[in-house]
Amino acid sequence: MTTLNRGFSFRELCSSNRKRLRWVPSRKGKRAATEELPSPGGRGEGVRGVPVRGKAAFTLAEVLITLAIVGVVAALTLPTLIAKVNEKVDGNQKKVTEAKLIQGLNMLDLHGGINNTYSSTAEFVEELSKYMKITKICDGTSTQFSECIPYSEITYNNGTEDKTVEITKLNTADSLGLGTVTDEQEFMAPVAMVLADGTPMFLTYNKKCISDPDSIKSDNKKIHSCVDGLYDLNGSRMPNRVGKDLTAMNKASINIAEGPAVLATIAGYNIIKQTDGMTSPPAVDCSKYLGNSKYSEIKQCSYEGETDYWVGALVTCKEMGGHLPSMEELANIAKAVYPSIAGSISAYSSFTPASWDTIEVAKLGIDPSFVSGFYLWSSEEYSGTSNFSRSRYFYSGSTDGDDSNDRGDSGYRFVCLANP
Repeated sequence: MTTLNRGFSFRELCSSNRKRLRWVPSRKGKRAATEELPSPGGRGEGVRGVPVRGKAAFTLAEVLITLAIVGVVAALTLPTLIAKVNEKVDGNQKKVTEAKLIQGLNMLDLHGGINNTYSSTAEFVEELSKYMKITKICDGTSTQFSECIPYSEITYNNGTEDKTVEITKLNTADSLGLGTVTDEQEFMAPVAMVLADGTPMFLTYNKKCISDPDSIKSDNKKIHSCVDGLYDLNGSRMPNRVGKDLTAMNKASINIAEGPAVLATIAGYNIIKQTDGMTSPPAVDCSKYLGNSKYSEIKQCSYEGETDYWVGALVTCKEMGGHLPSMEELANIAKAVYPSIAGSISAYSSFTPASWDTIEVAKLGIDPSFVSGFYLWSSEEYSGTSNFSRSRYFYSGSTDGDDSNDRGDSGYRFVCLANP
């Protein structure tokens, strides 16, 4: 018989090993061999008697606890991290937007066009578009604004609370908080526009601006003093809030959400500009407004230079965010002033004897104890000649719808009605 090392026979060795080996289940459900080595006491247990098992693994409870801890940490840290990332992105986007605008203004200034005589912000923006990429310009009317601004209202804080304003009411310099006329500024009605990268923007032009390179700051925190307004960083996505995704430029602040102040109400119409006693409308150059869609009522011009009082009245009301009353609206006002003959008054009615209601007359800004009669311009031209437009005559003893009044006559007055 073959003898193995240490003097053991092969049979003895196998028999001995068979007794000292046993099988135990592992965590994986398999059996593993464990060697029982004699202890100093001869019982087969001891330091070397620890079973040799398979690889250790995490229990389901341990995994779930770990995931829960990771989730809590993520919930606490991710919002702050995302907010910082968004803030960084918005900051970079603001710099890019303002840099494009400043570059365009610099180029316009370089070519001598920054402080030319512009009759409207729209006219200025048309010139500016030669030096920066503007894909769309929406001039003043509510329907046109909605074509450039992809939402119907914005939110701002007036110092005490959040307020919401419709974009249709951002069509005046007053509505952007820029209505005060000073020696340095006279901002005109804004236009809405869209830059080439899709950024919507409200822009208004300072009629009194002059070329001033010092007003352009290298840090892009101040736009050229010739313009002001708002721009949006994320288009139609919420929150559409000034100070968040909506950024105000130099002084724009959105502080007149309700539009122009209502001075009086007559025949259901809100008056936002009375006649100022017997003050004439400003005389303007009709040709500067002819063909501008904002002043679509102007179909013809004949007087040269700043001599057209009717156009002056029309433009004044538009710039305030209102309108000159139509002949129909003037007729309804006349019905309130002459209640005894209201049933016989129409838009173009002829001379009708009646006494007026002095309280209603005062709502128009006229002191009935000081004057016995006055004319109010309507928004309608007279088709017979380009020198004339329509008006209504109010007299203490009569009213008449007149359709042939000389636009070069400074004796006609006007009131502005709020837009519906």
